Amino acid sequence: MNRLENTLKHGKEDDHDSRGNCTKQNKTLELDLDYLERGGGGTLSVGGAPSLEPSPDSLDLVKVVLLGAPAVGKTSIIQQFVWSDFSEEYIPTDRKHTFYPSVIINEHLYEVKITDVPVIPYFPINSYYEWAHYRFYGLRSATAYILVFDLSNVETFQYIRTLRDQMVESRDMRNVPVLVVGNKQDLLCSNTPSAASGLQQLAIAESACGDSREKRRNIVNLVRKHWKCGYVECSAKYNWRVIAVFKELMEMIDALEWSGGGRSSEPPPDSSAGGGSSSSENRCVVA
Repeated sequence: MNRLENTLKHGKEDDHDSRGNCTKQNKTLELDLDYLERGGGGTLSVGGAPSLEPSPDSLDLVKVVLLGAPAVGKTSIIQQFVWSDFSEEYIPTDRKHTFYPSVIINEHLYEVKITDVPVIPYFPINSYYEWAHYRFYGLRSATAYILVFDLSNVETFQYIRTLRDQMVESRDMRNVPVLVVGNKQDLLCSNTPSAASGLQQLAIAESACGDSREKRRNIVNLVRKHWKCGYVECSAKYNWRVIAVFKELMEMIDALEWSGGGRSSEPPPDSSAGGGSSSSENRCVVA
C-alpha cells in the first residue's frame, strides 16, 4: 500500500534567510494516500519539540521545481499539499521559497525539497545563464519538474510547452521525471449560463466548452503519448487530487530510483542505452 508521511519543517523558507537557520519546530503529519484518495477522513498527529536539523543543502535531497505561467496556482498547490491551506488572495511569487517534506512511498523514504520560484521567461541553456539570471534557483540540477497550467485558460499550456522544449534542448533529460499538472479543475465551464439566459448565449457557451474540451484532449494526448510524461488534473482551491499530484510524481521518482537509473547510479556508458527499461511506463522520457 502506498502511503506518504510528511515531516513538515514548519514555515516556508526564502533563500535570503534559510541557510543559516537550522533550528525549527517540527510538525509531523502522516497521510495514507490511498485512504485519502478514497475520500476518508484523516487523523492529524501533531507534536515534537524544537530540534536541530542538518542544513538542507547537506542532505541527499529529491529536488522538485514547480514551473508555470503567472497565476496558474503553483504556490497554492504546494501550500495545499504541505499545509492543507488555500488563500483566495493572489500574491505573485517574487522570490524563491523552499519546503522540506519527508515522503514515504512504497516503504521508501525520501527527503524532498520543493522549490517555488517566480515566473521565469526562459529555461537557462547552460550554467552561466543560470548563475547570471537564476542564481540559487537550482533549475538545471532539479531531480524532477512539475509543470503547471490553468485548465480554464489552456493558452497557459503554451508557456510550459516552450519551457519543456528548452529543457530538452539544454540539459540531459533522461532519468528526469516531468509531471504536467492542469490546475483549477473547478473552473471548467463553471460560467456556462442557464437556458433562462437565452438560447443564443447558451449555444455560444456550450460551443466554447466544446472547444476547451477538444484542446484539453489534445494536451493530454501530447503529454502522455508524445512526451511520455505523467499528467494529473487537480484543483488547489478545493484540494481535489492535490495529493495525487505528488503521489504520481513520487511514484515516478521511486520507480526510477529502484530501476537502477536514479541519482545514485552511474550514468549509462552509451547515450542510446537507457537504464531501467522494466519501469519505463512510470518515467518521463524525451520523445
